[in-house]
Amino acid sequence: MKRLSVLLLFLFVIKIALASNGTSQDSLDKKSARNPFLSFNYQGGAVLPTNDFVTKQKNKPTYNSYSLKYGYSAAGDRWQDYAYGMPYGGVGFYFANFYNDNDALGNPFALYAFQGTTLNDYSKALKFKFEWQLGASFNWRPYDPFTNHENIALGSSSNVFISLNLYANYQFAPHWDFDFGVSMSHFSNGASRLPNKGINLFAPFFEFNYSFDKKPVINGKHRFVPPTIEPRIDYDLLVNISSRQRRFDTTGTNLPSEYLDRNFGVYGISFAPMVVSSYKYKYGASLDFLYDESSRAKASRAVNPIDSKTYDRIELGPFWHRFSLGVSAKGELVLPNYSIFANLGYNIIHGNDKDKPLYQVAGVKVFLKDNLFGTFGIRASKFSKAQYLYWSLGYTFKGSPVSKIKKTIPAIIKGN
Repeated sequence: MKRLSVLLLFLFVIKIALASNGTSQDSLDKKSARNPFLSFNYQGGAVLPTNDFVTKQKNKPTYNSYSLKYGYSAAGDRWQDYAYGMPYGGVGFYFANFYNDNDALGNPFALYAFQGTTLNDYSKALKFKFEWQLGASFNWRPYDPFTNHENIALGSSSNVFISLNLYANYQFAPHWDFDFGVSMSHFSNGASRLPNKGINLFAPFFEFNYSFDKKPVINGKHRFVPPTIEPRIDYDLLVNISSRQRRFDTTGTNLPSEYLDRNFGVYGISFAPMVVSSYKYKYGASLDFLYDESSRAKASRAVNPIDSKTYDRIELGPFWHRFSLGVSAKGELVLPNYSIFANLGYNIIHGNDKDKPLYQVAGVKVFLKDNLFGTFGIRASKFSKAQYLYWSLGYTFKGSPVSKIKKTIPAIIKGN
């Protein structure tokens, strides 16, 4: 399942990267021009103390990383470029060095897709931007009970890589930009193999960008004015599928370790009414129904009297205790071809007592065709501990304008 997830993630990243050089679902009849660019990024910072592996280190763990990116940016020749904040995207290669902790963590590298947008134009040359990155990382040194028992942060050599960047962008020459900002990164396998406390990084960074084509002169004065969008409510319906592992109690069970290599199925359905008031942003609430096979499962090691062999025995919990129902607030940043979203929710019916009822969700949505979309996301608790990674297929039901709904409500109340 883990290898399949890595393969699917690679295909997902390729889809995102290819879309970065395409047009959005709202594209004009003529294909928009794209400006190719090359970037070099350096960052140096700290490994955040979000688990025992980090907090028990004698010296505060630090790291530095290098990244090379190639992508395409909007040329400003259509109104969609301005509606979505002059978006850009592409692919990148990432390498990290953890100094004294390389023996425990390894020398990881990552391949990822990225996309960014302008949040604010301060002048012709100075802008404030946001960028997200998603990919797969490799060459970690994972947990091993004999040779690397301290590393409870990562249980696998390949893990998902997620990063969010906020930064100032300054164009100091026609072909050159300089970026300076902060980055937060997360590495995890989504509990597909335990232990999986995750690695969280925070660092300032700088970046140099070279644009192969001369950039357009843009200072917030729109050459193309986006059409006015009438606020409406859309309805997203998603079906999720995943798997996860869980820790087991070793007291009185004869288990030599709390980590068993057993995956449990996780399935969910979510329904989210989303308010659409602009091209770039959506917000709303989500009703999240979840079936978690690992909920209240028990494990023990015992001798089978039939063949006198020793087995690890798994007993699933009561059927109705495997279900949870949560309500969450949801926000979405929309960009051409795909978008990113985040949820903050609470289980009003809480089945899995090993997880906290307060949960967080973050992910990427890729538009497949018309209103059909796929997502890749991670569900977590404590804002740092992954519960599982998941894939979903969803459909957006386009809603009526809010103004029309307001006119309809009085008629419904009167019974007309």
